[in-house]
Amino acid sequence: MSALPTQGKQATWRKPYQGMLRMWLYDLGSVSFLGTSLLGLVLGLALLISGKTEVVSLVFSMASVSAAASIAWQLNRLVATETSQLIPGYQANVLQQALTIALAVIGFQVSACVIFSAYEVIAQLWLAVAVGLGFVWLCLWRSHYFHLSFALFIAVPFLDELSSRLSLWASLMIVAMLFFRVISLCRQLHWNSNARVVYLNAVQMGWMWLPSIKGVAWVGKFERLFHPMNFFIGPVLTMMMLALPVIAIGLMLFSWLLDFDLPTVFLIAQFSVISCAIIHWSRIQRWRATETLFLLPCYSGLSGMKEAFFHSQYRFIVAMVLLVTCFGGLKSLFEPQLSLMFLVHLSLSTFWGCAIMLGTGSACRNSQQATAAMLVVFAHSIIVSMSFAALRDGDSVTPWLLLDIPLTLVGVLTLIWGKRQLWKYGVTVA
Repeated sequence: MSALPTQGKQATWRKPYQGMLRMWLYDLGSVSFLGTSLLGLVLGLALLISGKTEVVSLVFSMASVSAAASIAWQLNRLVATETSQLIPGYQANVLQQALTIALAVIGFQVSACVIFSAYEVIAQLWLAVAVGLGFVWLCLWRSHYFHLSFALFIAVPFLDELSSRLSLWASLMIVAMLFFRVISLCRQLHWNSNARVVYLNAVQMGWMWLPSIKGVAWVGKFERLFHPMNFFIGPVLTMMMLALPVIAIGLMLFSWLLDFDLPTVFLIAQFSVISCAIIHWSRIQRWRATETLFLLPCYSGLSGMKEAFFHSQYRFIVAMVLLVTCFGGLKSLFEPQLSLMFLVHLSLSTFWGCAIMLGTGSACRNSQQATAAMLVVFAHSIIVSMSFAALRDGDSVTPWLLLDIPLTLVGVLTLIWGKRQLWKYGVTVA
């Protein structure tokens, strides 16, 4: 009889976490962000062990904002489900699970920084937590702000510069204010008719939203240049490619006028690889549309569709390399230290980053594999950021060029391998 109260206490403690794995790891939207966060934690720990603390802040920040995006996704799904408020304790359980995940990610990062004496990383870490909390607050306030989740990853490279201008105590105060604001909104959760629309659009469009400019003739020609690669993601890819130069020029002018060091070229190179990941993520999410693509009267069988798909990937890689090279050359007018050799390294790194990401993405057949493929984005980000650090310190660019040569070969081979793996078992399989 004495064991019964103990069992009751254990059951009460475990109840909020029952079904947590099914809730967070079997949902495609949630697991994609959580998987990226886990990769960031593991990679950051490996960098701390190896003593390369200069890029740990970037990787840990990516892990923090990814976890925040996963939490925002689950909260959006919570208010989109009419039955969530009819099940006793369901809403409270999801909120407690979200809080547990957030504390686990933050606790792991802070503990790792303290153990390895990387105290300089903690300031940027809390700033990343503030950005993530701010995003969750926006999504609770208005569901459609979740479409701007890609802005989280674009903001990560800016955090290093901001953390140098903002004290640790200021970051902690911002985190505290946002935390209490989020808690206040979580206590007022109710069913939202717009949340389901956000959910459906997010799944189909890769969690992005951009305004439509249908009817412009030259835009249609531009889209056909990357068909059928952009078939699954739709006009979002074209809109991203057209908006990126405008945003980049605006950031360059902002940096020049206010004398504020913004890593514009690094952002463009990073976004190029991220866009490659989004392309195949959308293909996996909308794999049923492959049959529709196959039935279009413009391919000579499955092999012809594969050829067309990969030729469009090659054109996309060339477009990304040209974009990065052009803006790198434009940036060199403001920063003479960006030498010709470094621009060559930047172009080659964009090529192999996009090639490896597209080739690996072609071999992915489910969301778990696509999430694991995001490791390519992390690797590319680390290598390019370290090369920028070497340039800033006045070191030679030659070692990075020597590294680019084998990685370029790996990129070409990965594309060829991915071509053989894509739709290997037919169009009815992702």
